[in-house]
Amino acid sequence: MKNDFISGSFRFFQFAIFLGLILLPASAAGSIAFFPLVAEVSTHTGESISFSVSSVNSSDVTWLLDDVVVQKDLSCISSVYVASINEAETYNLTVIVDDGTDILSNEWCLEVIPDFDVIFSPGFGLVSSRLDREPEFSVNVSEGSDVLWYLDDELINNRTDVNDSSYTPSVSETGNYSIKVHVSNDNGSVWNQWYWIATATPSQIISGSSSGGSSSGSVSSGEDYSNVKAKYASMQVVNKGAVTKFSFPKEQNPIDYLEFKSTVNAGYIKTTLEVLNNRSSSVSENPNDAVYCYSNIILSNTVLESKLDDTRIVFHVDQDWMDENNIDVESVRLNLYSNSDWKSFPVKVINENDGNVSFVSTTTGFGSFAITGKANETLEEDIVVVDMGGSASSDNSDRKSYDSENKDNSGSETEDTLASVLRSMKELFIKRNPVNN
Repeated sequence: MKNDFISGSFRFFQFAIFLGLILLPASAAGSIAFFPLVAEVSTHTGESISFSVSSVNSSDVTWLLDDVVVQKDLSCISSVYVASINEAETYNLTVIVDDGTDILSNEWCLEVIPDFDVIFSPGFGLVSSRLDREPEFSVNVSEGSDVLWYLDDELINNRTDVNDSSYTPSVSETGNYSIKVHVSNDNGSVWNQWYWIATATPSQIISGSSSGGSSSGSVSSGEDYSNVKAKYASMQVVNKGAVTKFSFPKEQNPIDYLEFKSTVNAGYIKTTLEVLNNRSSSVSENPNDAVYCYSNIILSNTVLESKLDDTRIVFHVDQDWMDENNIDVESVRLNLYSNSDWKSFPVKVINENDGNVSFVSTTTGFGSFAITGKANETLEEDIVVVDMGGSASSDNSDRKSYDSENKDNSGSETEDTLASVLRSMKELFIKRNPVNN
């Protein structure tokens, strides 16, 4: 009987594990168990899939899908989250368990696959071609679907209940473009995105008339080669709403990095930094203050400049330079040459170490920059000399004579001293504030 009970209990335990009723401990503490045990899970659009957590102690459980809270269960020993997603994509599902003593978490990678067959062409995300050889982007779906085409997030084509759809962009300027397609039907939806680098045609290269945009290559500033001390380039993918950061080496270079947010998807963008020996050849005058460094910063897509927000430049200045030139750290500025004049931007100190002071500044554009500082000026203050009615050489007889005077005379002498002070102050005021007749 006992053996039958043990055997039956073991079979029940196996059956319970098969159904997911018993969760094997996965936490370090051993008091909390997560299910599924695997970190990567896949499902189809519209299908339901369950995730669960159990705790020995009563706990508060928070579920997050792509860092957004989707469910909270308070004071429970078990919690279940059922995911049913119609948008085909890869998601991160996180659960946080707080039992009042410890806070533990678990994360799953959830891949949602469309519940229909779809083929995108080209099969890779980056395409480069000349303006006169526009690529064709296409989609093939196993069942009737609605297909939306976007160029740089602007809807340019809409097809309803189709199995095939294609789009060939037609633009007149070189540059980097984002092409997106959205496919949806009753069984779910899915996105796909390509980046197209449109380069100049041979005739444009010869004539130098490749329009206002730019190709994926480095854009020349036109700076005299002998004036360039160092040159760096950094390429990044610029996505709408995301912070894009371009970093540069510190050798011979005070510009650490620049970053911004874009209001459009711009694809691959190259930023070129030139550290100069002297003022740029495109600039006609020096800034008013002492110059620490001149530089040029150029984006490969100049049209993008008007679509940027929160543009910041981080740079550093050598402490020895500020000490040798008597520069006040609060006077350091980043300056941009724009519309035939230097425009100054306020800065903020963010770090001081290794003999350098690091600053962050905003900017309204790119081009020729100058990092400057103002030297402290020691002003000679006017000194008021007041005759107090005596001298250091007065002998004892003078002092005795003074002591023998009537006390009433001391009041008169005090009045004379005050009058002298007021007269001196009046003369100083007139000197500093002349009146023009």
